[in-house]
Amino acid sequence: MNRILLMVMLTSALGVQAMTNVFEMPFIQTKHWQLQQRFVQAVRAGKTDEMEIICREGVALLPLDPTWQYNLACALAYRAKKEDALVALERAIDLGFRDAAAIAADGDLKQLAELNRFPELVEKAKRLKGQPVDGAQPVKIMSVVMGHPAEVNAGNTLWDLEAGCFRTLLRLISPDMRKTSAYAEAYRGPAAEQIRKWMKEETASGNFGDLYVNRDGGHSPLAVTNFPGLTPVVYGDEARRQRVHISLPNGLFETPAPALGNSSMSMVSGPYWRSLPRTVVTDPFQAIAAFRYYVSNQCWVFPEHKDHDPGTGDLFPVNAPYYVISQGSSGSDQPFLKAFAATMAAFMPATKRVIVSQKLMGPTLQMILRATQKTVKSPSDYLSGTAHPVVFDAANLDAVAMVELAHAMKPDEVPSLVALRTVKDVQPEMGVDFFDLRPEGLFDTPCCIARVVRGVARERRMTVEAAASKGQNDLSFQWIVLQGDPKKVAIKPVNITSSRVEITVTYQGVFRLQNAQGEPQPMTSSRVDIGCFVKKGPYFSAPSIISFFYLPNEERVYRDDGQILSVDYTNAAHRYADPVLTMQKGWKDLYEYDASGRMRGWYRTRSAGQPERFTYRGHKVLGTDKVNRPVKACAMQYMPRQTGVEGAPPALTYVDTPQLFTYTYANDADLVGTAAAVK
Repeated sequence: MNRILLMVMLTSALGVQAMTNVFEMPFIQTKHWQLQQRFVQAVRAGKTDEMEIICREGVALLPLDPTWQYNLACALAYRAKKEDALVALERAIDLGFRDAAAIAADGDLKQLAELNRFPELVEKAKRLKGQPVDGAQPVKIMSVVMGHPAEVNAGNTLWDLEAGCFRTLLRLISPDMRKTSAYAEAYRGPAAEQIRKWMKEETASGNFGDLYVNRDGGHSPLAVTNFPGLTPVVYGDEARRQRVHISLPNGLFETPAPALGNSSMSMVSGPYWRSLPRTVVTDPFQAIAAFRYYVSNQCWVFPEHKDHDPGTGDLFPVNAPYYVISQGSSGSDQPFLKAFAATMAAFMPATKRVIVSQKLMGPTLQMILRATQKTVKSPSDYLSGTAHPVVFDAANLDAVAMVELAHAMKPDEVPSLVALRTVKDVQPEMGVDFFDLRPEGLFDTPCCIARVVRGVARERRMTVEAAASKGQNDLSFQWIVLQGDPKKVAIKPVNITSSRVEITVTYQGVFRLQNAQGEPQPMTSSRVDIGCFVKKGPYFSAPSIISFFYLPNEERVYRDDGQILSVDYTNAAHRYADPVLTMQKGWKDLYEYDASGRMRGWYRTRSAGQPERFTYRGHKVLGTDKVNRPVKACAMQYMPRQTGVEGAPPALTYVDTPQLFTYTYANDADLVGTAAAVK
């Protein structure tokens, strides 16, 4: 069922949601994803009864979705409930799943093939293919004159269940028959002298065909009338009632038009306060969505609002290239919006067509911004941390240089996109190597890989593979330490093009940032960034980045041989630690080793009480032999608990479990032993 499941999900993602209130779909999406994950697990485990239960829950959640109806038919067929399976299959066809060839070839339905009704249903699917679903409100492409508002409403918007976002169908049409040159004098954005000249020469495309999306309710809007042809996206009353018009991006536009957007908002109170970009990188689903928009010709700007200030330090666990973070709060995004709009206007028409057709507007704008900052004094600076900070300061913005670079770019010089893939990454074990409820893997997306280093090992290793867009794998890749101590980062190429590398990062903890001259700065961080680049023609690509984030509420001490000696989790330095990523812990672990350097376990000290002893397997010691070696121990369960402080996030605690272990030893010199569960 796995093969058909994936294909069916993609087939039915569009076209059904018009039968429901499309703007309520974001509230259903999370439950749908949860059911989907449970369903895949049940399929892999061969639990047909569980498959049926989950599918019925899916049908109840989304009664007009053909996907769950079809999967229910498969589950019922597995359980030999043939008549019920045929009913579910016909319902799926009625609702829009009409791939007759897939139905006929689906091995999950083979028990139905012997029934006369089955070929009749296959024929029905073939007959109805391409026809509208009965009772469905048709969703149509809306034509919009460039420069006039383009409304997102139920008549032109679908919900994509697989992508977890809206898809708005737009067609932008020219305002009149005049050429771009006729609008040159109306341009009032940055670098006006250059762009007006190019527009008059018909060598600049202007902003005709570009969209602008504001998602903060008009709190920090771009003045679109300064950019002739720039089309503002607005939200209809029904969308606004469901508040789908504010906060993070949530939609794709089914039109070739690139989109520039911003949302000058943040969560300013409560224990989980954060900027919008920190929200993205601490939520794997949002990180995947951000990548999707990045490679769909969208470019977004968000303020950092207290997430990157000397008083708090650099709080971003990831340096993601999927958007631009502006230094400051509300309004700090404006200089970047204006510069990007001007840059989009400056592209030659032929170049812009290539960028848009290859869905590379986001990466191309990122490259141009980074390459033209005032701090980037030479081409070599682009391959350094100077060009790739996590947050951009408007004081370093050079809009004139941006538009000049854009205008000079030829169609065959559009930079490539670098895609990353984790080849090998051994994750530490919870309860043994670390003590948090979230794993080290924050997310893996094609242009950004993020890890929160939780394991106590001094070195973190990973093997990563890179590939360039359009299969340009004969190009040579550059891997650069963008932030962190380069002496503590080893990047070893595995092949001649460096498309595959082995990365070793030695623990760095909290450190003070340095400027280009190596001078310490007021800002602290605990994140190491490694960028991957590839050069096509005269231009390097935008970076694809691997980030390693160290929890700032830990104090670690390592032995001379690199083994962990102690970890203090009490946050004695009173540093801020994101409660989404880690929980408060009130203990300190002191590790012990035998003469050969093998870890025996650790002693744990809390603020009150006697030290507790743990074995190398993380079991709590309950009994020892005459030479103080553990012989009896129990497994531990780590769980959140409320601290009793109003408004505070939960802390981490642990309790003994009934699962017991015995430890035996090879000889008197063996101080580590072997654990065996007591049955």
